[in-house]
Amino acid sequence: MKKILSWNALPSLSLFLFFFLLYNLTSGGFKSSTLVTFMATNAGAICVAIGVTTTILIGGTDISLGAIVTLTNVVMVTLVGRGFSVFPAALLALLAALIAGMINGIIVGFLRVNPLLTTFATSTVFSGISLWLLPYPGGYIDFSFNDWYSSNALGILPMPVIIICFLLLIWIVISKTPFGIWVYAIGCNPHKAYATGIKVSLLRFFIHTFAGFAAGIGGLCISASICAGNPTIGATMSMTSIASAVIGGVSLNGGKGNIWGAIFGSMFLSILVSFVVSINMSSFVQNFVQSLILLLGVVCTILASDKSIRAKIVGLLKKGE
Repeated sequence: MKKILSWNALPSLSLFLFFFLLYNLTSGGFKSSTLVTFMATNAGAICVAIGVTTTILIGGTDISLGAIVTLTNVVMVTLVGRGFSVFPAALLALLAALIAGMINGIIVGFLRVNPLLTTFATSTVFSGISLWLLPYPGGYIDFSFNDWYSSNALGILPMPVIIICFLLLIWIVISKTPFGIWVYAIGCNPHKAYATGIKVSLLRFFIHTFAGFAAGIGGLCISASICAGNPTIGATMSMTSIASAVIGGVSLNGGKGNIWGAIFGSMFLSILVSFVVSINMSSFVQNFVQSLILLLGVVCTILASDKSIRAKIVGLLKKGE
C-alpha cells in the first residue's frame, strides 16, 4: 500500500479516472466502445508523451516532437500521392522520423548543444520541410490503413493499445539493462555520471533517437485516424506532451518519474478536453475551464509527488498559526 501511495503516476491516474467518470456521466453513461474510441483517438498523443518523457528523464527536453509528428504525416501522405502503397509509405515516414530524432541526438549528444535550443531550431526546420512538401491540408491515405488501425488483434486487443504496448515494451526492455540505470544517473547529475564512466553523449543520442521514433509512431497513429495530411497537425503536441509528463510526476530537472505517469498524464489531458466539450460551453469558456483545471492538476500532482514542497507548505502554515 505504501508503494502504491508513493507511486509518482498515482495522481495523474486518479485525475484521469475522475474525469473519465465525469465524461461518461455527462455523455449518457458508460459504453464499452467509449474507452476503445478514446484510445484510438489519443494514441498519437500518448506516444509523443512517452518520447518526450525519456528526454526529460536525462535532464533535457525535446520540443521538436510535434514537428516530427507533422513530418511523419506529411511524408506518408506525399509518398502515397506519388504511388506508394500504404505500408511501405508508413515505413518510410517512420524512417524520416527516426532520422529526425537522430539529428537531434547528434547535436545534443555529440555536439553538446543545449537540448532546448537544439530542438527549438530543428522543430522549425522539420515544420518548414512539412510545409514545403504539403503547403495546405489535403492528400489522401487509403482507408485500408484506418481499417487496420481500427481492428482488434486476435479479436481482443485494439490495435492502438498494441502500438502503445509496443513502445512500452521497448522502454521496459531498455530499463532492465544498464541503460535504464544510466538514464536516471544522467538526469540526476550528468557530471558525476560521466566521471563514473557512463557514456553520456551516446546515451543522449540514443534517447533523442528513441523520442523521434516514438513521435513517428504517434504520427502514424494520427495519419491512420484522419487518412489525410495536415502540415500543422502536430503544432501544439510538443508543449502538451511536456505538460503530460509533468502531470505524470516527471521532474523537469531530470532523474525522477516514469513512463506510466506520462501515459496517464496524456490520457488526463485528452479526457479533459472531451469533458469540457461535452458540457456544451462556449469556446472561450471551454479554454478558460480547461486551462484552469490543467493548472490545478499540475499543482496537485506536484504537491502529491514532492515531499519537500509539502513539508515547506506545512512549515509555512504552522508559522502562520
